[in-house]
Amino acid sequence: MKRETLSRVLSILLAVAWLFAVALAYYIVHKPFTVENLLAILNALGDVLVAAALFALAAALGRRLTRALRFASPLEALVFQAGIGLAMISFATLALGLLGWLNPILFWALLLLSLFLLRADLISSWRDLRALHLPIDSRFDRVLALFCGFTLALAFLLALLPPTAWDAQTYHLVEAKVAIAQGRIAAPPDIVYFSFPSLVEMLYLAAMLLKGDIAAQLIHLCFFLLLLGALFAFAARYFSARVAWLACAVLVAVPSLVSLATWAYVDLALVFYAFAAFYAVMIAREANDWRWFALAGVCAGLAMGVKYTAAIVPLALLVFIIQPRRLSFVVVFLSFAALFAAPWYLRNWVFTGNPVYPFVFGGPYWDAFRAEWFSRFGTGLLNTPLQLLTAPWDATILGSEGAVSYDATIGPLLLALAPLLVLVFYKFQNQILRDALVFSTILYLFWLAGLAESKLLLETRLLFPAFPTLAVAAAVAFDRLAVIDLPQFSLQRFARLLVLLVLGLTAFSYALGFASVNAFGYLAGFESRDVYLARALGGYYAAIQFVNTLPPNSKTLFLWEPRSYYARRTVQPDAILDAFAHLHSQFHDADSLAAALRQQGYTHILLSRVGLNYLLQTAYDPIAANDTQMLQDLTVRDLKQVYGKTPFEIVMRGGAPTLLGASNDQYAVYEIESP
Repeated sequence: MKRETLSRVLSILLAVAWLFAVALAYYIVHKPFTVENLLAILNALGDVLVAAALFALAAALGRRLTRALRFASPLEALVFQAGIGLAMISFATLALGLLGWLNPILFWALLLLSLFLLRADLISSWRDLRALHLPIDSRFDRVLALFCGFTLALAFLLALLPPTAWDAQTYHLVEAKVAIAQGRIAAPPDIVYFSFPSLVEMLYLAAMLLKGDIAAQLIHLCFFLLLLGALFAFAARYFSARVAWLACAVLVAVPSLVSLATWAYVDLALVFYAFAAFYAVMIAREANDWRWFALAGVCAGLAMGVKYTAAIVPLALLVFIIQPRRLSFVVVFLSFAALFAAPWYLRNWVFTGNPVYPFVFGGPYWDAFRAEWFSRFGTGLLNTPLQLLTAPWDATILGSEGAVSYDATIGPLLLALAPLLVLVFYKFQNQILRDALVFSTILYLFWLAGLAESKLLLETRLLFPAFPTLAVAAAVAFDRLAVIDLPQFSLQRFARLLVLLVLGLTAFSYALGFASVNAFGYLAGFESRDVYLARALGGYYAAIQFVNTLPPNSKTLFLWEPRSYYARRTVQPDAILDAFAHLHSQFHDADSLAAALRQQGYTHILLSRVGLNYLLQTAYDPIAANDTQMLQDLTVRDLKQVYGKTPFEIVMRGGAPTLLGASNDQYAVYEIESP
């Protein structure tokens, strides 16, 4: 018996050895992946782990700070707690930056120590996450869930690509990059956006210290997840799971929102905090509890910490709070809103002497010319009131990502479904729905006022904070259409077919967009970061790479090019596209302008030929003939072209001035010659 057992053991060992040897020998010759593939996958995994660690820390911090509140569901708890926790990480990063303690080792130590100290809250948050239950009651709900899941999966993969979005390269990531290079947060350079509220930029700073810019992009995707979670929890609490799924699908069917989720922008953080503030006010009024009014104030203040335009959020919410017997709640709400908005405005006051720099009081680098250029009051739609009336139609039907007007693709569902409430509202009286409509209307009127004042505010992105409550209205309208169905025709079934068609077409367009960027080439390591950026950014990246080869002591002025994230030399970007016009207002001939640039230490000029040509063709910015003539004189008399082949020459084509050869030769770099 023992001999038979030993024989079997030897047979098994030989078989295992043989199987292992064959497999090993085969894959030594036929390698399934290269070192580059493995490193690329590990690099992406590292970005995901850093973003997940920050999100986990945020959830634990938020749980610790909101222990006195009772939430209706684990999802409701998680979205509020994580949102509050992310803000605490932002404040901590600001404090460390002001102290000059921007060190990766320190940030890693603080991250690990915080996770250890908050391990009990971390475990509880994990239990809440595992306890999440999102009911799916019908096949239609399942389709909505699949659409959301499919889109979020694509968004996750796109967020793992190197940053190429415009504003990310202009200031959202540049602010963090400059702070890391300096080792501290100091008085801002001549980039006006650095003085805007920076709650999200501080999170990007933390992520970049811990890992890099792709981890930062994932933070913005986390805000999109929080927004959808808050929307689902709200709609499920006050309406139904069907309304919750449809409201989320309506938001996910907004292409520009999905694009933003994959970029290192700030808009989705603003939308989340604005909606969370509205959500908290609804609960507070129901519970009659000052703590919920305090939480609403916190969220409103955090929204003001993302963008100046969020000042409308607490004002809009006062409509639901101000009542004779609730004046103490108003004080609580406003006090917490002011407290949690204050860090960014105090920072500006210390650095620039103006808490709302550059508005109202001006400050460094600012004068009357730049104030007028940046505001453009009187250039809005006030002179064409019909366009104000048709703004929702124009923004939906005519607006598209990258367009001069509205600059967003928002899909048809919000405009198609939300107005249908008119048909069913009289049969469905609901206080929460009325409040959602009032909140949306106030934000809409604020956006409309901006459209009337200035063409620079002709952006649909500024209306995004109203989208969650509008999505709820759209979903409720769809859900209640059955009350006006006829035996011969079901309006709800017809609307369902339309929704399914729109979601199908939207999913298909998302898939095509994903395929067009060849994401797997980079993610799998077949394409390096530089090769991907060269392919994605084209002529701009080639020009920046040339600037990076200039002498280390060079200083380059950018004209009509605001992006500077990938520059590794000292550069001054044209942040609000006014650099040359501003210089021309101060110096009236090419020689004096060149002398001033030399005195300021500039050695080179990068000219975005394609940017200048676009503005000449569209007449979006005022560029007069004497401006281009002076620039041409400057290139002839004081500059030597060292990059690009086409000389500067303006010709007339189609009745508009055109920069010759701009489409083929997009950028030029000039050396400022000695007098």
